[in-house]
Amino acid sequence: MFVTADQDYMPLTSTEAKRLGLSMYFTGVPCKNNHVTSRYASSSECFFCRKDKNQSVAVREKQIAWALKNNEQRSAVGKKRYERNKVWQQLRTQAKWVVNKEKVTDTNNRWLDKHTGMRAFYATKRRAAKKHRTPAWASLEAIKTIYANCPEGYHVDHVIPLQGKLVSGLHIESNLQYLPASENAKKFNKYQIT
Repeated sequence: MFVTADQDYMPLTSTEAKRLGLSMYFTGVPCKNNHVTSRYASSSECFFCRKDKNQSVAVREKQIAWALKNNEQRSAVGKKRYERNKVWQQLRTQAKWVVNKEKVTDTNNRWLDKHTGMRAFYATKRRAAKKHRTPAWASLEAIKTIYANCPEGYHVDHVIPLQGKLVSGLHIESNLQYLPASENAKKFNKYQIT
């Protein structure tokens, strides 16, 4: 029995990957350069072999020239690819974060420093969401106490997020919990049913 494509599953053949609408599959067999990694369903080429090929200067320059001319098409192709391989892309992003925490944080902070207007926009949006989602009967003293007693290395998290896609919670004491900073960053604005 096959697991659906939206779960943590990598097909074993290119035919199966194409049938599921995925661009990658994994055989566990080394490629001609001894890489044991996922392969592209379109060409059976391994991830690292294609990466090495794409890093050659001539190919890279050609790709950059095409991307500059076809920005809208490139964006549409990227969005389709992400949607087809959403689970795999999310796992890849999480793995990159674990390996490069400092670099990713530094890059994000540099972007926010360069775009101070956007930083202010996100902060204002967050404050407005909290204010809008705080009912008159909420105990502000209890909420302040929860924030004041937050252990080091933890964040105060909304169990049901204030701006979730499917469900939105309230800014009240019973909707707050302490989460390690890394877990809170992974959770983002998702409601995880346990």
